[in-house]
Formats: sequence, C-alpha cells, structure tokens
Amino acid sequence: NMVKIRKRKICSKGDFMDQILINGLRVMARHGYTKEEKIMEQEFEIDIILHCSLEQAIETDKIEHTVECGGLIKCITKTLKEEPYQLIEKAAQKLIDAIFDYSPIVCSVELALKKTQSGILADFDSLGVRLTRVR
Repeated sequence: NMVKIRKRKICSKGDFMDQILINGLRVMARHGYTKEEKIMEQEFEIDIILHCSLEQAIETDKIEHTVECGGLIKCITKTLKEEPYQLIEKAAQKLIDAIFDYSPIVCSVELALKKTQSGILADFDSLGVRLTRVR
C-alpha cells in the first residue's frame, strides 16, 4: 500500500517504523479567543513525533538524509508566532503543515500543542490538543 506525498516522494508502510522526537519545546505566542489571550503572549508546549524512514541516514551518517531538528525548531517557532488563531486546534494544524513543507521525508506527524496557562480557573498542568496527520 503506497501513499503519494508532497514533493513527489513516496512513503511506504515501512517508513512509519522510525521516529524522530521533539518533546517539551516551549514557545511564547498569542493564540486564544479572549481579549487577554490575543494581547499577551502565553507559553505553549509542543511535543512532536515524526514518522519517517531513517535507514538512509543510518547508512550514510549524513544530515541531509534525516530531519535537521535545529532548523525544524526554528520553523515551528516562527510558524506558531506568525499568525494568532482563536483555537489551538487551528494553530496545531498550521504547525503540521509547516513540518510537511519543511521535510519531504516525514510521512506522518503526531503533534501535541498545549497551553501551560489559561484563563480557566482550575488547577492543571496544561490543556491542549493532539493531532495525527498522514501525508
């Protein structure tokens, strides 16, 4: 079962075996529906699992055969800060779109976007969404 992806690359079933992890990335940004959330930056925490084949990277030991995480983190940070959305669901989808555009070897993304602060009066660590998308 082959699935066509952007940039004319093909993801095969075995490509989903390998994962690149980014956990606990913290970014200050403005997303939310209240007046305060639109004005003041809040801390967002992002956890990402990238599914891709890392066989070529393992074989060659070359950065161009994997996802360069430093550049990807800059891309994610820029994307989250760029345009404010009322819902973090929309912001999370924009991050996934940016990840797919950044790296053609990524076959699927699991992304959790969490707010560590909120106007909700309750005691909690964070609230957020988790999206899973396949190219």
